[in-house]
Amino acid sequence: MPKSGLSFSCFALAILLAWPVVSGGQAAEPAEQSRIEFFEKQIRPVLADNCYNCHSANTNSKGGLRVDDRNGLIHGGDRGPAVVPGDPEKSLLIQAVRHAHAEVKMPPMKHLSDDQVADLTQWIKDGAAWPKVHAELPTSDPDPEYAGLRREHWAWQPLRKPKTPNVNDASWPRDDIDRFVLAALEAKGLAPVPDADPLTFIRRVTFDFTGLPPSTDEAEEFVAAWEAADPDARRLLLEKLVDRLLGSPAYGERWGRHWLDVARYGESTGSARNIPYPHAWRYRDYVIDALNSDKPYDQFLREQIAGDLLPAESQRQRDEQLIATGFLALGVCDVNQRFKVRFVMDNIDEQIDTVTRAVLGLTVSCARCHDHKFDPIPLTDYYALAGIFHSSQRCAGVRNKMGGGGLDYYDTAMLLPLGSQEQDDGKIAEQVEQAKAELAQARAQVLTLQEGPDQNAGGPEREKELAAARKQVAKVQSALVALADPAARGPVALGVRDASTVGDTEIRVRGEAEQLGPVVARGFLTVFDVPGKPEINPNQSGRLELAEWLVSKHNPLTPRVMANRVWQHLFGRGLVSTVDNFGVTGDAPSHPELLDHLAIRFIENGWSVKKLVRAVVLSRAYQLGSEAPAVNVAADPGNRLVWRHSPRRLDAEEIRDAMLAAAGQLDLHRPEGSPAKDFKVVELRNNGPEAERLAAQCLASKCRSVYLPLVRGLTPHALGVFDFAEQGMVTGRRDTTTVATQALFLLNDPFVRQQSQALTDRLIGQSDLDDADRIALAYRLALCRPATAAEIDRAKRYLAEYEAAAREEGTPSADPRAAAWASLCQAILASAEFRYIR
Repeated sequence: MPKSGLSFSCFALAILLAWPVVSGGQAAEPAEQSRIEFFEKQIRPVLADNCYNCHSANTNSKGGLRVDDRNGLIHGGDRGPAVVPGDPEKSLLIQAVRHAHAEVKMPPMKHLSDDQVADLTQWIKDGAAWPKVHAELPTSDPDPEYAGLRREHWAWQPLRKPKTPNVNDASWPRDDIDRFVLAALEAKGLAPVPDADPLTFIRRVTFDFTGLPPSTDEAEEFVAAWEAADPDARRLLLEKLVDRLLGSPAYGERWGRHWLDVARYGESTGSARNIPYPHAWRYRDYVIDALNSDKPYDQFLREQIAGDLLPAESQRQRDEQLIATGFLALGVCDVNQRFKVRFVMDNIDEQIDTVTRAVLGLTVSCARCHDHKFDPIPLTDYYALAGIFHSSQRCAGVRNKMGGGGLDYYDTAMLLPLGSQEQDDGKIAEQVEQAKAELAQARAQVLTLQEGPDQNAGGPEREKELAAARKQVAKVQSALVALADPAARGPVALGVRDASTVGDTEIRVRGEAEQLGPVVARGFLTVFDVPGKPEINPNQSGRLELAEWLVSKHNPLTPRVMANRVWQHLFGRGLVSTVDNFGVTGDAPSHPELLDHLAIRFIENGWSVKKLVRAVVLSRAYQLGSEAPAVNVAADPGNRLVWRHSPRRLDAEEIRDAMLAAAGQLDLHRPEGSPAKDFKVVELRNNGPEAERLAAQCLASKCRSVYLPLVRGLTPHALGVFDFAEQGMVTGRRDTTTVATQALFLLNDPFVRQQSQALTDRLIGQSDLDDADRIALAYRLALCRPATAAEIDRAKRYLAEYEAAAREEGTPSADPRAAAWASLCQAILASAEFRYIR
């Protein structure tokens, strides 16, 4: 087993990287050394004496700018780069110290000497030299156990086609999948339970495929056909049912939601300042459409990692591929981060974590600060990937600004225009420049009132002046955004594109964004070998090559992880139970040969998710009943060996949608966009008017739950109470809890009461039925089965007793009979049987 701490060689490297020295492994070139000496003698003292008080790590870093760090100067603050190495005239720092900038004049109320300005100008002209960390990158594994782990851990071994095992009961299997399952059971002396009855099966498979219950007609027709058919005809009936469900638009809505869990889909930034992503819904619809069209999984991944770099045969295809890259843009981000360099690196870390856990089942982000403590993933592998994402722009329409307000966080330059938007004829650019000048003037007025010579002069008049000045800033800022916003001129998407400057990036010492170590060449993980891996194009980010590496047929993890996800969604537990972690600390597969069989089958069938799902569902293993013989429970209490089909609770979306379906209220049409699409890109408060409006819209909505707005921190109540996906991280498997708030929701929530009343109206409206028939219909609509005679008698007694009690209470406005039926319907919708499938 790997050690819990860093190896000696890794620890030594960390010490080297953390040591603030100029010399080290190799001596700096004489010219470079001379420039560094010039910086230390002439430049750093000027910055320290005049700038550090407001713009350093130990202060509030006004304007988001740090001048105690070269990276901070180059990335700049709210107004862009402060230093452009080699070009002092384009450097905001020089404009500021010359007092030549309309808005920024530094230091405040003071001028640097001509010599100091000249020194700063020369320093930038010479490339803005800064002392660097010098350390040798390791030429071998930093941990001696890494080689053994690569060689021995099951997940990192190449895919090999396993031999189909022989079984004693040769009549039981219907597919090779069944032979692997049965062989494992027979090895333990266990036998599978009988198959599920047809009514149980159609309810199970319809929920698993579509997230919806079968209609009463569908269920009754299937059962009647099943009972009249011989074994061969039953096989054809199963295939016909499965193919019909695979062709339903509801399939993509259900299975698309599975991927959205993995993609940590959300319609806002979350974190300290919750800023909406108004255009996130386009990615949601892309995923649903991709699953419905059975887009090959390898192409699905290519588009999400590098859609902007793929060729397109039409504008529509180009737009679709741009939208797909929203996978990399829609994560949680802290727009309240003070420093841009930290904002950038934190977002890169989030992207690395999402891609590697979603696609590979690896926790690569654990190697941000040091070599991975358990898996053979060195620090250098992390920064090889970081260089790829550092060479890409995350276009989520937001930027960082500590303590910002209004539209400060909205970055219209970080949006991806779709279609063929009209090109600017020059008039808009002229108006934008004019608005920028007006904004600079308005901000200068606020700054004068806040920090000018009369800043301590209080009183109502001064407060009125300051309020008016701030109002003017907001007004001009809104006008500027309206002019520059491509979303005002046509559709836009959130996603990624290559940065204007691409290249390798440095190790960040201890993970700190400003502490730069040696440069690491862009590349891929070394935890396993992928023969024929692509070489990164030096003129691009490397995302296209990363995508090709991920979907290579020689990559052992990508098909294994996805095949395991499919199994988990159909059986409630993956062959590897830790679906997002295939590393050393994850679970070992219960059926390793079956997992490889499914992964190879997946690739051979053109990476078709539908074909893989179809094969698994048509297996005998999936069609088992849910009985639990004592001998099997004693030998395998967790059903790890698949001797039965484990019952599962419906997901939050399934519960809500099934209530709407039973009540006859479900609208199966896809709504246009999302209620969040009309939000301004300003901070959302969880107790503000936007939150109230969203809650009201969710309560009133009759559409499928996948289309409800998913603003982080404002999850619809009907979803949040039943263990909805964690929107801040990859969620391949949701929790299933039983807590008091769920019972209270089913008892008191307006949504449940509304659907109970709608179901009541649906039943009472059947004037040709008596109460016994209405009760039977309620069971068929809600539970997908006929009621027994005992259940009908019990329900009739309940209705009579409730109605009598209601008449005794004498509530004038209530109809006692309708109230009794509503109570019965609510009891059925709140029952455990309604919420579980077997």
